[in-house]
Amino acid sequence: MLLFEIEKPFNSPDYIFELKWDGYRALAFINDNNLLLQSRNQKNLTPYFSELKSITSLFKGTNAVLDGEICYLNRDGKPVFEKLQGRIWQKKSNIKYPVTYITWDILGLNNNDLTRTPLLERKKILQNYIQESNRLKRSKYIKEKGKELYEMAEEEGLEGIVAKKVNSPYEFKRSKYWYKIKIWQYTTAVIVGFTRDKEALLVGKYLKDNNKISFMGRVKIALNEAEKKALFRFLPTLKVKKPPFKVRHKQGISWVKPAIQCKVKYTEITSNNTFRHGFVVKLKI
Repeated sequence: MLLFEIEKPFNSPDYIFELKWDGYRALAFINDNNLLLQSRNQKNLTPYFSELKSITSLFKGTNAVLDGEICYLNRDGKPVFEKLQGRIWQKKSNIKYPVTYITWDILGLNNNDLTRTPLLERKKILQNYIQESNRLKRSKYIKEKGKELYEMAEEEGLEGIVAKKVNSPYEFKRSKYWYKIKIWQYTTAVIVGFTRDKEALLVGKYLKDNNKISFMGRVKIALNEAEKKALFRFLPTLKVKKPPFKVRHKQGISWVKPAIQCKVKYTEITSNNTFRHGFVVKLKI
């Protein structure tokens, strides 16, 4: 069940609100001592997260299907997505940074289909059937007060919140019973290049106290069609042979003079000093 995205948080007695966990979405199929973790595109994630095998012993029923997120949690209990990156491309499970499965829904229990059971009833069943540990946790929720939870998540530097209608069934599609409200940050950057398929821009930021530019990575384009067409009429006139900073050779990239500033929205700046989930939303010429 996927979520629609909306811009602003809200309060409503018809909804519950949870934190938006930052990791790999996965269904967990539990059958006695057997576990299958399945990604959104039906990839088997189980071999890459062997430390989650123990969650089968924390479930009280015979079998179940759970929905949740595979996360690495730091000492403060906050998800750090970067610690997960690379796990699913490694040949062997690397548990240097052990993960936690955070579950928020139960779709089946002891061979019974629960997808038509109202959400709050499913939440109660979930609470009764799992024992929490470092490897398995329930996503906590509050009723009605979405704005307050959003403000708390913003103060803590989290990704956002989700809103779910209290009587919603579980649908295997993108559903308007569930919404996600991301917490975005905004900054000014300068365009230093573009991909030749015109699907993304490369951007940087001027460093303080000098005229040098720090490369901030690739961002998607969230301009209207008129702005995008005008931008790509102008960018080719600014082409240069190389960028104003050291960078590994990138094929399919055209570099340009840093003449156009832009407003970028993003969720965080990674340890590699690049925008995560970055979008150019406005030009500043």
